This record gives sequence, structure tokens and C-alpha cells, in this order.
Amino acid sequence: MSGRPIIVVSFQLDVEKEAEFSEFYHHHYLPDLMRDVPQIVSARRYQEHHVEGSLKYYRKQFLTILECDSQAAAQTALAAMERQSAVVPAGAEPPCLYLERWAHARVPVDGSFGSRPFFMVSVEVDAGREQAFNDWYEQVYLPRNVADVPPWAGCRRYGSVGRTPARYLTLYEAHDLPGLDQSLEMMRAPFRLKENMSWKQWDTGANPAITWEDAASFKPIFRNP
Repeated sequence: MSGRPIIVVSFQLDVEKEAEFSEFYHHHYLPDLMRDVPQIVSARRYQEHHVEGSLKYYRKQFLTILECDSQAAAQTALAAMERQSAVVPAGAEPPCLYLERWAHARVPVDGSFGSRPFFMVSVEVDAGREQAFNDWYEQVYLPRNVADVPPWAGCRRYGSVGRTPARYLTLYEAHDLPGLDQSLEMMRAPFRLKENMSWKQWDTGANPAITWEDAASFKPIFRNP
């Protein structure tokens, strides 16, 4: 199974700047980019979820995911975005190309990246243990995880292209926000304790294989088309 290449743009915004920036980004920058690079199939934007009552509310994380019809088209889009780099807030990570490397057979009826929330797990792995981790994660952990959590609408994993160190993203899509909460609760169910604890073999100890990791929930705030 092979999905379209995606470009991921990640940055934070102060809450008082959200409205003005989103107006410009949604209705000027992204439409202009899609006009200039027609091989961009879709543009989706998400904001970090479950930040109410925390300091993160005042500076939320935002993601833009662009699907492209080929890797060459994605490179064209990246070049166009580089020419407009001033659009993205200072301190943002450069846009990055990702290729799908694993996908569960469970797929939403309308395909990936509909107007659905998701839970995203991001990791960077020590180069010498990358293959061993990826084999375990894709052949053992992910299939068991998705099987144990029936409400997940779909699950895909991507690897970065041209990024050092390489970064991997796993996106668990839910049908809606209540479904996201239900799925996250089921992931942490007592019967999954052994599976969840197996993660520690990779991210703990004096020299862990996972050198950086993050996990966060996101909800959709923009979709074109």
C-alpha cells in the first residue's frame, strides 16, 4: 500500500495572532500556493487539541499537511514554499517531505486526511538501531495497537526525506473528537499494559534507541478542497 507524498509544516502561534494569521494563511497563502503548484492535491490544517487549562493554550502547535500527486511534485512545492519562507512564523521547522512506509488496511471511506482529528506520534531514532526499531514497530506494535483499538478510522506511518536526523510520524485518525478520546482511552486500557510497556525498551536506559519523541492530538481547522 502506498499513499501520496505529503509535506508537513509545523509551527507554533501565540493565541493573539491566530485570527489574523489564519485569515491570511487559509484564504490567500494556501490557495495561491495550490494555484502555482497544481500538483498539490489537498491542503489540510490542524491545531493542537486538549490544551485547554494548560499554558499550551496560549501558544498552540499547528500543522499543515499538503498531499501531492508525486514526489517530484512535492519537491516543486517545497521549492515554491522556500521562496515564501517569510510567511511562516519565526522559529518554525522548515517544511519537510514525508513518504508513507506503512498503512493499516483499515481506511476511512473517503480516504486519508478528511476532516478528522488524529493522534500523532513522532520519533527520531539512533541510526544504528533504526532498522530494528522500525521492524518491531511496523510488524508487531502497530498491528496490535490498531487491532486493540477498533474505533481508530485508520493508521499510517511516514518517514522523512532529506532530513537529518530522519523523523517518523505515525497518524492515528479518529472519526470525530469523541472517537479520538475513546480511542486514546482504549490505548491506555489495562489489558494493553504489556504492549505499552514494550515501548520502554526503546526510549529508556543509558543509551536509548529513540533519541527524540513527541505525541499530541490535533483537530482540523481548514480543508481545501
